[in-house]
Amino acid sequence: LAFGMYKVPADDDGVAIILNAIKSGYRHFDTASYYNNEATLGKALRLSNLPRHHFFLTSKVWNDAQKAGRSAVRQSVLQSIEALGDSGGYFDLFLIHWPVPGCFVETYKELEVLHEEGKLKCLGLSNFSPSEYAELMAEGNGIRVAPVVNQFEVSPFMYRPNVVSYFQERGVLVSSSKALHRGESFDNAQLEMISRKHSVSPAQVVLRWGLQKGLVVVAKTAKRRRMKENRDILHFVLSEDDMTTLNGLTSAEDVVKREKLEKERKLPM
Repeated sequence: LAFGMYKVPADDDGVAIILNAIKSGYRHFDTASYYNNEATLGKALRLSNLPRHHFFLTSKVWNDAQKAGRSAVRQSVLQSIEALGDSGGYFDLFLIHWPVPGCFVETYKELEVLHEEGKLKCLGLSNFSPSEYAELMAEGNGIRVAPVVNQFEVSPFMYRPNVVSYFQERGVLVSSSKALHRGESFDNAQLEMISRKHSVSPAQVVLRWGLQKGLVVVAKTAKRRRMKENRDILHFVLSEDDMTTLNGLTSAEDVVKREKLEKERKLPM
């Protein structure tokens, strides 16, 4: 279970949120250059007084650097590392935030160079479709370091089983962004029924669903009570019927909207 850094403010309030997450047991933090809070994360890690190796830090390179070429990708990654300050020197995992057409292969190759220099321990992808993954891994590209993860939106309310299974069958972990669907569907009657059955919150049901799917679950909240609650998902198990019900909460219309948004985000900007 990772703590998502999207919209964590880049100020003392953000530092306090991260410190509360650390106190609640989180050690995997998922940020991005686009979030503009990598320095905030670095400050919080220093204030925690825990050794760097106790944490697993993920960040991502944004579209503008990809469009500008490999030197810009390298500069962006080095800036992300520098932003961590004394808590840095490297990232445990670094992703391509969006696969910008005509750019993402060269972007990944530059990440490979940074990996070989020890600045990035593992490499991964974000928002890649199966066809884009296949394009990246085509034999002619000479990819030397296989991506270990692909992060994209996965929840009971945005579940595309064929996409999830495509990557898992190829040994690529699936990391679920928006794992809680930003809390927008917690009043769903079927979800509420399952949460009452297990005497847990709707959020705990959704996170447990992701865990039982074998996902790397990324969740974020600013409230310490919910930070602890979100981690407390090992004391119950969703039944096969529960999982089947949750699997069916995604509508075809929702998938069409999401895939339209993904196409727009992948345009060079």
